[in-house]
Amino acid sequence: MASFVQRCFTHNDNTQNDSNVIPYPFTIYPSSFPRNEYEKACKIQYGIHILVQYLAYDIDLMDSILKNLIECDPFIRRLRNIYNQIQQLPYKSIAETCIIRTDYMLQQMNIFRERTKLRLVEINTIAVGLGAAAKLIHKWHKRFLKRIHPELLSQLPKNESYDLIIDTLFKSWKIYNNSKAIILFIVPEHEFNIGDQILIEKGLLSYGNSSLLIKHVTFIDICQYCSLDSKGILCFNDFEVALIYYRSAYDPKHFYNEDIWQAYIMLESSRAIKCPSLRYHLAGMKCFQLALAEKNFLEKIFQKHEQYIDDVRDILEEMFTIDQTINDSILQQRILDKPESFYLKQSREGGGNVYCGSSLREHIDKIIANKESNRYFLMSRIYPPINSSLIRSSRPNDKNEFIFEKQINGELGIFGSLISQNGIVIYERVGGSLLRSKPIINIEGGIASGQGFIDSVLLV
Repeated sequence: MASFVQRCFTHNDNTQNDSNVIPYPFTIYPSSFPRNEYEKACKIQYGIHILVQYLAYDIDLMDSILKNLIECDPFIRRLRNIYNQIQQLPYKSIAETCIIRTDYMLQQMNIFRERTKLRLVEINTIAVGLGAAAKLIHKWHKRFLKRIHPELLSQLPKNESYDLIIDTLFKSWKIYNNSKAIILFIVPEHEFNIGDQILIEKGLLSYGNSSLLIKHVTFIDICQYCSLDSKGILCFNDFEVALIYYRSAYDPKHFYNEDIWQAYIMLESSRAIKCPSLRYHLAGMKCFQLALAEKNFLEKIFQKHEQYIDDVRDILEEMFTIDQTINDSILQQRILDKPESFYLKQSREGGGNVYCGSSLREHIDKIIANKESNRYFLMSRIYPPINSSLIRSSRPNDKNEFIFEKQINGELGIFGSLISQNGIVIYERVGGSLLRSKPIINIEGGIASGQGFIDSVLLV
């Protein structure tokens, strides 16, 4: 499993030491997942594409939902202003690309009948990770089943996540129509997810185009080595840039000074194809999940594809604004009685920042006091079914063991991609999945922190 590794940083060492790598944590064998719910998630992905495309290109609709977040979140406000700035340029990007991963969990509806329902967690439109690693773990699980339980091989679905990503990026590069132009991977300064990115680069280079050059760069590198001419041609040193693939730029922490903001504006102001473009990035904000609960919103989005209205409505968990927690006495009592039954989530894109349990009321009060109600929302907690699995951890447990048994539950990600020109989708693909499992005691299961494990689905 070459390149199935991530870089490990300690609190005392933020240097990029190439020898300081550890394997991704993973499950030894795949976890069971209901076939009907998996197939539903794959089918709905085409509807998710319609949603993302509609939001990305109907800026008035996007603004009607983003406006409250823009007022209280300076990061989103800056991104939205940059979008306006880009629209005033005399030229356009040649095309716009988006790789999407839609994440779900199973809600256990009845513990006695083992009935579950698919529940939407979030839609990711920027820096979608672990697609390549998912393909590798699929190969490992296929090999394991072939030796131990060959009768189960037919229950392991084909995983095209890696192929989808490299095909979409290569297609985008080809659309730029300059065989000498390069691809830039924009990565954080202290990037841990190196294995996934190396595999994507390797896949792109495997197409056999000897002229293709890929550079992994930070915003600091962009400041030092990039230039933009009056026609929108972006160059890195002496190389014209065809495609910008963001594995960064989704968190305010990535923009810690004005020079980095200016570097980002330079990239976004170029004719190079961006994955994702800023409009696709904005379409991935979590606040749009709240809008999905509104009948009129769904009918507007899917006016030409009515079959998705009920499909999308059926995957939504109960959600509430912070203002509802202020004005609804019944909801207030529910939170006081069972704070562990809700998630507090941020309204913009990005993982983390999820609160649940005894500290929930304290966080809500702090949000209200700081007048940040529109930066967060509440969602009823999802209680997925539990699997017992054998784990290969990247770090030893208390007994100094790297392989041990764990009670886990999982979060399923379905991959898709879009390429558009002038608002028209010219390339679309759905294929592949990522199952990230975590110990049942954890609210979140970060792969980098060792709290989550890369997994595959075994359809049952």
